[in-house]
Amino acid sequence: MRLQPLVAVLALIGLFSVSVLAGYLAGTAFLTPPAPAPARGTPPSAAPPAAPPPPSPEVGPPAPPQATPRPAPAAPPPPPAPASPPAGGALYRVQVGAFLSRANADARAEALRQLGFEAYVTASGGLYRVQVGAFARRENAERLAEQLRAAGYEVLIIR
Repeated sequence: MRLQPLVAVLALIGLFSVSVLAGYLAGTAFLTPPAPAPARGTPPSAAPPAAPPPPSPEVGPPAPPQATPRPAPAAPPPPPAPASPPAGGALYRVQVGAFLSRANADARAEALRQLGFEAYVTASGGLYRVQVGAFARRENAERLAEQLRAAGYEVLIIR
């Protein structure tokens, strides 16, 4: 019996399995929203507290551990306020995603609102677009886009 065709078939099956796994991992990484980046100028989070010391041989129950309050995460600076439309009526908007599902668009918009951005969802052409801001000047939209990129989002300035 010749082993060469059997080895070739097994190699093809292995390559197919690896490509399916890589495609799955790439797809889930693309669909998962990025974790918000820490604000600039804040120190990295402290190491987790050490385990409590073992109870002493004294009589009585040990004292309950003391909860340490954690500071609230620093919110990004508020985005510039939208301006009234220019004479031509076109505004610059920062798009933070386009989804086929309204639920996915709403989830992205809510995540942005929790970070302090005024996000909203628009629907057109079968897509739900998550946008932030409406600016008469492109420079203002670019400043907001930089804040969103610093928070870990991919953005697109549209008009």
